[in-house]
Amino acid sequence: MQELSLLHTIFTRTKDGIGTFRNMIQPLIDHATDEHTKLYYHHISEEEEQRLERLDELIPYLEKLIKEGKLDQLSDRDLSRLLSDLHLERFGLHNFREHLELALYEFKEGDVREQLNTMREATQQDYLKIKDIMAEMAERFSDAVPNRIAQSYTQDHDHGHDVHQVDHFHASQQSTPAPSSSASSASIPAKKGLTVGSLKQK
Repeated sequence: MQELSLLHTIFTRTKDGIGTFRNMIQPLIDHATDEHTKLYYHHISEEEEQRLERLDELIPYLEKLIKEGKLDQLSDRDLSRLLSDLHLERFGLHNFREHLELALYEFKEGDVREQLNTMREATQQDYLKIKDIMAEMAERFSDAVPNRIAQSYTQDHDHGHDVHQVDHFHASQQSTPAPSSSASSASIPAKKGLTVGSLKQK
């Protein structure tokens, strides 16, 4: 139950953070001087909106499990679905951190940048905590979850990724416009149906 309580705290904090972040980037969408920038930040906001919809379902479910204290009594199917949902939100948290980093290319100074940095650091710590919790839960319930699936729950999404790359970038490239075309092409899928928010089967 301690793990579920911690997950509930993290996801509730993330939900609030997503709302703050979307409010931050909404002016970039409303006042964009070109269609490229408008679509770029609209796509990011839309992904986070889809994640909010998932959290609106997951957070009450965690509350129910915590209140009833029946995690060990879940069927294999329900347990597998819970772990799958948690894994998806771990990936979503990783994406949220990267969205915060991408916004730092736009907000290069001032209070907004400081707030984005604070949110990014907190999100990184939450991501690492969830990673540890998922590893522990996958091991604890290994009898109910196939090994190949359990391994995916502990996959490191940060391979080759420097959390502080944005700071390094600004130290050497102060005049680079945002968003960059390379970042945009990596963030905007060819089809809306391929967004992170569409991965979960309803």
